[in-house]
Amino acid sequence: MIEIEKFNYHLPKELIANQPASPRSASRLLVYNCQKNSLENFNFFELGNFLQQGDLLVLNNSKVIPARLFGKKTSGGKIEILLLEEKNGLWEVMIGGKIRLSEKIFFSQSLQAEVVKKDGKNGVLKFNLSGNVFWQIVNKIGKTPIPPYIKNLELSERELKSKYQTVFAENFGSAAAPTAGLHFTSELIGKLKSSGIQFATVDLHVGLGTFFPIDENEVKAKKLHSEVYSIPLETTKKILTTKKSGGRIFAVGTTVARSLESASSEISSEKSFSGKTDIFIQPGDKFRVVDSLITNFHLPKSSLMMLVAAFIESKTNFDGREKLLEIYKYAINEKYRFYSFGDVMLLI
Repeated sequence: MIEIEKFNYHLPKELIANQPASPRSASRLLVYNCQKNSLENFNFFELGNFLQQGDLLVLNNSKVIPARLFGKKTSGGKIEILLLEEKNGLWEVMIGGKIRLSEKIFFSQSLQAEVVKKDGKNGVLKFNLSGNVFWQIVNKIGKTPIPPYIKNLELSERELKSKYQTVFAENFGSAAAPTAGLHFTSELIGKLKSSGIQFATVDLHVGLGTFFPIDENEVKAKKLHSEVYSIPLETTKKILTTKKSGGRIFAVGTTVARSLESASSEISSEKSFSGKTDIFIQPGDKFRVVDSLITNFHLPKSSLMMLVAAFIESKTNFDGREKLLEIYKYAINEKYRFYSFGDVMLLI
């Protein structure tokens, strides 16, 4: 069984990115060629140098919810909640503060909720509003959830809502950004399209579980926290057409890779798909759909590191874990910026 501790590494605190690159595409790009076993340093706006006409970039168009809501209890005490996932008209949430079952929380003059389930810091709320009206209010009063390792952020809430969101985001549902997509600008996308690069989308709503530590039981069972995702028929058709014509499938982020590999059988049958995935991709697993991967630098001992190591191993004759740690050591020595607002890797 894979040992989690072997995916550990030391990162100097000053290399944790607390601000995004400006412009987005100015972030640094570390390119690892799996066949040549070579590393080269570029900027993300040079991505087109590694793409060919007929290649397909697959993006996750999930939109980050302004999921942090601040309210008052019936008693008048303040409380914070974090929206996680909607199920059958109820919201699973994390609760910051003490509250009783059946107690009401008032978030604004028009938005309130009742606690229908409570288990430690987790709970379930029933809101008095839903649909577009609910989202209009949440988008107005909610705050952007950012990872706890981002400190001394110099952005206003208005700026953060823009910066911690991809330029192509469409569907609300994520509690964290699909960070590999943050490096794209509208100008870069337009330039790539004009040079014959194709684009397609999936929709995987990123949960907070992406930041949670993994344990040996998850590794053994090869199952993670589940996340809702969907792949439209248009995307499966583009993937199959690209494969047949000799083009390559570039997954923009681990969320896209996870979606495509979870639905590989549906894609090969030219079907759309929607549902949940709890797939835990680890070294030794083969990639059936994804040919190249664009991804940020991830937290130590994370499932995301294991996915990237698995990709390297599936494309080379190397031990994926050892090679990934070697790449990370190089990136640290070269002062690359890590994590959500950090720089990015391209594995081809």
